[in-house]
Amino acid sequence: MPFLEKLLASRDPGLTDLVDAGSALFDCPMAIVSVLDGDCQRFIARRGIAAEQTPIEQSFCRVAVAQDRLLVVPDTHLDPRFAGNPLVTQEPHIRFYAGAPIRVRPHPDAPLTGIGAFCLIDSAPRAFSPADSARLISFARGVEAMVQARLSSFALAEDTVLLKAMLAEKERAERQFRQAERLTSIGCWRLDLASGRVNWSEGVHDIYGVPFGGSQQLEDALAYYPPDHRTRLETALAAAIETGNPLDIELDLLPASGPKKRVRVIGEAELTNGQITGLIGVLQDVTESHRSIRELSKRANTDEVTLIASRHKFVSYIDARVDLAKIARERLALMLIDLDHFKQVNDTLGHAAGDDVLRAVAMVLRSPWLKGSLAARLGGDEFALVITDPELVAQLPKVAAQLTRELRFARTSAAGDFTVSATIGCSELTGTSDTRHDLLQRADRALYRAKAQARGTFCVDSIRAA
Repeated sequence: MPFLEKLLASRDPGLTDLVDAGSALFDCPMAIVSVLDGDCQRFIARRGIAAEQTPIEQSFCRVAVAQDRLLVVPDTHLDPRFAGNPLVTQEPHIRFYAGAPIRVRPHPDAPLTGIGAFCLIDSAPRAFSPADSARLISFARGVEAMVQARLSSFALAEDTVLLKAMLAEKERAERQFRQAERLTSIGCWRLDLASGRVNWSEGVHDIYGVPFGGSQQLEDALAYYPPDHRTRLETALAAAIETGNPLDIELDLLPASGPKKRVRVIGEAELTNGQITGLIGVLQDVTESHRSIRELSKRANTDEVTLIASRHKFVSYIDARVDLAKIARERLALMLIDLDHFKQVNDTLGHAAGDDVLRAVAMVLRSPWLKGSLAARLGGDEFALVITDPELVAQLPKVAAQLTRELRFARTSAAGDFTVSATIGCSELTGTSDTRHDLLQRADRALYRAKAQARGTFCVDSIRAA
C-alpha cells in the first residue's frame, strides 16, 4: 500500500510514548506497534526488542489482523499455531502474546483497513484478564487516532501540492483545502520577514477562535500563548530564520474563546533567490491526542487500586532523588514494607476486603506527618516509601516503629479473626556511589532480618550514612 511507505518513513515520537506507557501499565517487557508490509512486518514503535522487522510468516500480528479482533496467547508452547515459530523457539523466546488490530482509513473515502497491531510480548507465560483486554484495545484505539492523523497530514500535504497546480480551478481547490483542514484540525500559516506579518488560513483562525480575516503582526499572533510557551515558540522561530532548519514544536494555546488547546507548530524556511524571506508551515490542534497520552501516562504511574505511585513511577522517582541527593549531599531513606497475613484476608474474605486493606495501607503511607515522602505499591502486598525529609531520615527507627503501629488492621469473619500487620526493612543512602539497587538490596536484607525476628516488626540496615 503506497501510504505505508510514508508511514514507515516518518516515525512519530507519540507512538514511542504509547508503547512505553503500555509496557509500564501492563508491566510487560516488550510492547510494539507493528505494520504489515508485504513479506515482512515492520515495527514503527517498539519497547524492549532490538529487531526492527520480522518475516511475515513469523508474524503473530498478521493473525490478529486476519481475525479482526484481539488475539491473546497466554502460552505459545501450548498453542499449535505458534509453538514451532522461530520467534518462540529462538530470540526473543515469545511465551505470551496479546495484540489488538490497528484499523485506519488510508484515504477519507476508503473503508477501515487492518494495517498492523498494538501488541504486548513476554518471555514468560501469563494470564490476561478481560479488564486487561479492554485496556489493550484502548491503547490500539489511541494508536489508530495518531496514525490516522498522520495519514491525514500526508493527504493534506498532497492536497497542498495539488492546489498549486489547480490555479484554473481556484474556487474548487480552496473548498477542498478547507475540507482537509476541517478533517484534520489543521491550518496553514506564512510569516513574511520583511513586514513581520503573519497570514493564516481559515483553519488557523478556527483553532485560535477568531473570525476569519486578513494578516496580523507576529507580536499579536504570539499573544495567544502562555508566557513560557511563547518564549519557546519565539526561540524556535528565531532558530529557523537564522539556520534555515525546520521547526516542529508542541505548545499550549489560549484561544480567544473556549478552553486551552494543545497545538503542534511545523514550519520551514521560504527562500527567494537563495535568501530566507519567510517561514511557511502548518498548525495542528492535537488537544485530544495530547490528553490521551497524558491520561495513559498517568495510569502507568498510578496504582489502580490504591491510587498511590506504581512500580514504574517509583523506579523513575527514586533514581532521580538518589542523583539529586548525591549532588546536594542530602539524606535519603528507603523503606520496603511487606504485609503479614494479607493472603488470609484475600482467601477468606475475598479480594474486595483485600483491596480495602491495601487502600488503608496507602492512606497511612500518605499521612501528613510523613512530610511529602513518596509512597508506592510495588505489587501484591509489597509497598515502598521513599523518605526525603532530613528530620524523618534522622529518626528512621522511630518512623519505622510508628508505621508498624499504624499499619495494623483487624478483620473479622465467620472463619475467624485476622490481623494484618506490616514488616519493614529500612536503608539509607550512604555515599556518592550508592544507586537505587544498593538501597533496595540493603532494605530487602533488613526486611528479611525483621521477618526472621518477628512479623510486624522492623529492621534498619546497619550501614548508615556518614
